[in-house]
Amino acid sequence: MNCFLKRTNSIKIKTFGTYLLQITLRKVQKNDWDFILELRNKFYHFFYKQKKSIPKKEHYEYMEKQKQNSNFHQWIIIYDKKDAGYVRILDNDVGIMVDDKFQNKGIASKALNLAENEAAKLGIKKLIALIAVDNDSSKKIFEKNNYSLKQFWYEKDIA
Repeated sequence: MNCFLKRTNSIKIKTFGTYLLQITLRKVQKNDWDFILELRNKFYHFFYKQKKSIPKKEHYEYMEKQKQNSNFHQWIIIYDKKDAGYVRILDNDVGIMVDDKFQNKGIASKALNLAENEAAKLGIKKLIALIAVDNDSSKKIFEKNNYSLKQFWYEKDIA
């Protein structure tokens, strides 16, 4: 049984008997960028845009650029007082990455719920999730959280 807190930036989940582990989101700071890069390079094969590992310089340039983007929001997922993953909203596209050692604990679903609450506070009315065709784990997370498939997207590189 899950126990939800009144605060929207924190959720507790039951894991071992009556011991509750807390999931929270905190805003990304520059000292988190290496952790995010590590996640991006670990999971890029699941992304619909990034097709290879990226170097630190390129990642830092991207993060600096996004600091100026009012439609870019990002948080570190904290689980049991440890950095467990990353969630970001770019325009209205939500993306989640959870480190391997924290997967299969319901963290992504809880983080998605927290991100939805944050999005509502920011005035975002609708979230979408652009997911690679072979990313079954992400599909399950979003379907479990009442996201519905709206279209198929085909593309071809011609140059």
